[in-house]
Amino acid sequence: MITLTRKAGSEFLGQKGPTIAIVSILAFMAWILLWPLGPNIDMAVGQEPETTRYEESATYSADAAELMRISHELFTRSLSILDNKKYYCLMRTHLDESEVTDTRTFALSRYERLCGIFSDAAALVDTYADRLRDQTRFQPEFYEFTLHARGQEQRIGPFLSVEECSQITARLMQLGEQVFPCLPYVKSRYPLVFDTGAASL
Repeated sequence: MITLTRKAGSEFLGQKGPTIAIVSILAFMAWILLWPLGPNIDMAVGQEPETTRYEESATYSADAAELMRISHELFTRSLSILDNKKYYCLMRTHLDESEVTDTRTFALSRYERLCGIFSDAAALVDTYADRLRDQTRFQPEFYEFTLHARGQEQRIGPFLSVEECSQITARLMQLGEQVFPCLPYVKSRYPLVFDTGAASL
């Protein structure tokens, strides 16, 4: 009986062996190719809200984009405001979702206030394009201040009036940030606004 079973098995493998081997190899290859997809899909689904939230915080407003069209140099300098807004608001979101400790709570409060201050400064940047178009009634003055943060000094600006600049620095000082006073830009630092840029408006 055992001999007959072994003989039948040998004949079966002899006839179907190559087919079984090919099917096994194809099934193994398909498993190798498709197996990582499942966990990756789960991971991607889990990360979608955070990715979307980061992308929203990483974009500039349509008004800021319009400023870039009017004066690329002015827009580039305004990134000192816009990028600080992105950074502090992103840090606020990160800490808000982290494990609560006394240190994190203090840092979260600070980042919330910095996010608010730079959000208001970024809202000013959103008005620049419209205000610069109407230079017959509005003569812009360009001011900046220096902020010592994250281990370096940053020049923050421009602001189109000393009052706007001073309001932002006063709020930063109340928060205990190391801020140096508002100073005017030299006119030659903005050739695109005062020369060719003004001609194109």
